[in-house]
Amino acid sequence: MSGLVKSMKTIGTHSGTFHCDEALGCFLLRRTAQFRDSPVTRTRDEAKLAQLDCVIDVGGVYDHAKARYDHHQRGFTETLGMGGYNTVKLSSAGLVYKHYGREVISTETGLPLDSPQVDTLYFAMYKHFVQGVDAVDNGVEMFKANVLTSSSGAKKRRTDEVDEGSEGMVADGVAEPEVQLVKQYLDETSLGHRVGALNAAWNEDASDAVQDARFEEASAMAGREFLSKLSYLHKSWLPARDIVKRAIETRHEVDKSGKIIVLGQYCPWKDHLFELEEELQLPQGPDMESAEGGRHMILYCLYQDSRSGQWRIMSVPQGGAGSFSQRKPLPAHWRGLRGTDLDAITTVPGGTFVHIAGFTGGHETYEGMLKMARMACTESCCCCT
Repeated sequence: MSGLVKSMKTIGTHSGTFHCDEALGCFLLRRTAQFRDSPVTRTRDEAKLAQLDCVIDVGGVYDHAKARYDHHQRGFTETLGMGGYNTVKLSSAGLVYKHYGREVISTETGLPLDSPQVDTLYFAMYKHFVQGVDAVDNGVEMFKANVLTSSSGAKKRRTDEVDEGSEGMVADGVAEPEVQLVKQYLDETSLGHRVGALNAAWNEDASDAVQDARFEEASAMAGREFLSKLSYLHKSWLPARDIVKRAIETRHEVDKSGKIIVLGQYCPWKDHLFELEEELQLPQGPDMESAEGGRHMILYCLYQDSRSGQWRIMSVPQGGAGSFSQRKPLPAHWRGLRGTDLDAITTVPGGTFVHIAGFTGGHETYEGMLKMARMACTESCCCCT
């Protein structure tokens, strides 16, 4: 037994108040082959830390070769540096994830380490989970300053605001920028806050023994949420992404314009579509279209309703805009109509409805839905000619 204990790798982090980043970082390390189930020593004694195999969030050193992962030292500017994530500085959790995240994902999902899906999940987990831990720990504001232009509400400078005794607008009519920095809500239920709440309160026992036990609880909680998010991304998010990607790849088989996609099975599709359009460098606005090369924006998504068996059409929202802001709404004279009233306008029997806002509609059959989608692309129904 003593030989086994001696051969086990050891992890160290700071004592006292614990935070989400080292709690998650220790959990991730314990899911690797190198540090599996390693004991964690919580101390600020440099001599003790020096004897440990891995140290995170303390010590003032970031050196992967030496398994040292602190981010508090002067001059530290490390970011994930991949996948476009190069603005938020890493916390100790981010540092551990940067070097061991792929291994953890491969182990937990059963996917080969060199699988492209591991890379996809690696960046998705960073975007949806780890980056938030990094940002909160480093004090990154959730919202940036919003500078309004004159067209969006900026106030014109009046000369009486600048020069005493003057009147009217500034001669050159230049708008004075208006800066808004508004935090719209308090985030007190985040993982970081819940980890922090496990620390002993000011009037509770905060001895090393109590804090060490509470740290283990915090690390387990952070780890459960990590694995829950990974499970969702692996089992639900990733399959949905594959469905949407397949729909994009086969869109010209649906309609030669490439403006219509058909999902092989309904799934959440909008965010995947926007991300894949960027990855595949597909047009996302009129200025990016090219009729000569057959490059057109995707305007509509078709899928079968699993409950009714009928078909639905949804217009593609404008990326980054509200869900009712659409690249091309369904024709105005279809909106709000149902059944035979809709059929009389489209001349495609079997139509069920078109929403008053023009973002969705339905038909009893795939053939009818596709015909309506093609008509919507060209505004070519009997009332459009």
